[in-house]
Amino acid sequence: MLRFSPATLLLILLLGGSGMGWWLSQRPASKAPDGPEPEDLRKQVTLLEGQVEYLQGQVGALQEENTQLIQKLGTLGMKGVAKMDDAPVPANDEPPDFVGMGLDMMKFRKLQALPIPTMGTSAAEVERVILQWLRKQQPGDEAPRFGLALTALGWIDKPVDPLPLRAAVLARQIGGWYDPESSTLMVTDEKPAPGMPAPDRPLAIAFGQLLREYGSTLFPGEQAEVHSKLSTDERIAREALIAGDAGLTRFLFGIQNPIPQSPNDLPADDPDHPINQVPMPVYLKELAMFPFSRGFEFSQSLHSAGDYAQMNAAYSRPPTSCAEVIEPERFLDATRLPPAPVTISSTEIEKTQPYWDDRLGRFATFVALRTYNSEEEAGKAARGWKGDRLLAYAAPDAPRDHAAWQTLWLTEADAVAFFKAMRSCLSQRYDASLSTDTLGQVTLEAQGRHVRLITNRDGLGVLLIDAATPAFAEALTRL
Repeated sequence: MLRFSPATLLLILLLGGSGMGWWLSQRPASKAPDGPEPEDLRKQVTLLEGQVEYLQGQVGALQEENTQLIQKLGTLGMKGVAKMDDAPVPANDEPPDFVGMGLDMMKFRKLQALPIPTMGTSAAEVERVILQWLRKQQPGDEAPRFGLALTALGWIDKPVDPLPLRAAVLARQIGGWYDPESSTLMVTDEKPAPGMPAPDRPLAIAFGQLLREYGSTLFPGEQAEVHSKLSTDERIAREALIAGDAGLTRFLFGIQNPIPQSPNDLPADDPDHPINQVPMPVYLKELAMFPFSRGFEFSQSLHSAGDYAQMNAAYSRPPTSCAEVIEPERFLDATRLPPAPVTISSTEIEKTQPYWDDRLGRFATFVALRTYNSEEEAGKAARGWKGDRLLAYAAPDAPRDHAAWQTLWLTEADAVAFFKAMRSCLSQRYDASLSTDTLGQVTLEAQGRHVRLITNRDGLGVLLIDAATPAFAEALTRL
């Protein structure tokens, strides 16, 4: 058996596969009586050469990723890490080269696409175009009904139409939007003027190109036969794919082509970030920012697994749940299972059907729990999420409607962890004292609400009921 000293191994690694052959050629041609045959030695050498080549590739990949992380930390203002120097800002009489940037960025992104015609316009116009696109994804009163359902469940204080607020957040986060009707990329210009160039918006360029390329695949819009299949959980997961892809493309492209930093590059929790000017409920804002924060990490994982070829392939089989975005290994697992469906024999209560029937997903569950628990506690309680279903019913004579939220968990221990965290939420939200030893069922009547927290489905399910009347609460327990 061949044995190498640490110094020799390092030398071989530095020299590569050819160095292995050179080193062996310098060894004496003697062989112990019981040693391996020359053919066996050659096979061992071939195997070791392959291993060395693989390790070299891994070292190179790690070095590149380490460099990128250092650059990223620098842009976030980490102490002890030098920031990237800002690229020189073009003079006012030098129009931005959108065509050149679009071509370079899509070549870098390995997309066979032409650049998009680009024009600068007001922030209000960009918001209008985004809102128009969002309305096609959630037509009619679908979005306001979602706001009503979240209010009934207690996650937001009062009903709102989320789409205008989301449009305002997206306009500030991306800095532009691709308008499919005019086939134009519209970027925000603080002082738009006819005939004058618009500012550079690299994230808007990347996002716009990807939206033009994959938008119709990810977001079916008003096509009724497929539109109803997109739950809140799945919609956010798909948004995370395209937003993370655009963010990663902009980031990696910016390393090779330094781009001036804009206010939109600040961390989302920075008080000076433009999105914090939008009066959006915290719960909805967390859902809106998930595609950019966790989507970036998700795209990094896909890129590490197979460069942009893996990224492109993801659009043909997009993630079905935020759980796959949070844990990319689930998405890449060939044996993965979709979220468990929550079957209910009949959703009719008191001769009425729910106006909202949806899956919120693991991240929405985590955000709800984190409102009244620490981030660590909420993360542990949401980790075993397997599936959920939210039903909301109208309560015309009450300030808030009726809601029932059935969750499913991987193990009984996961269900217990969620039960405890949700019990803490209810205790603090309704300012009520609940027994810390009570597991299996909690009954609470406070602030005009009739609340139930029940373990069901053989210990793998937890049902939360928040109703306006005791009769409706009792009926919901039989779902």
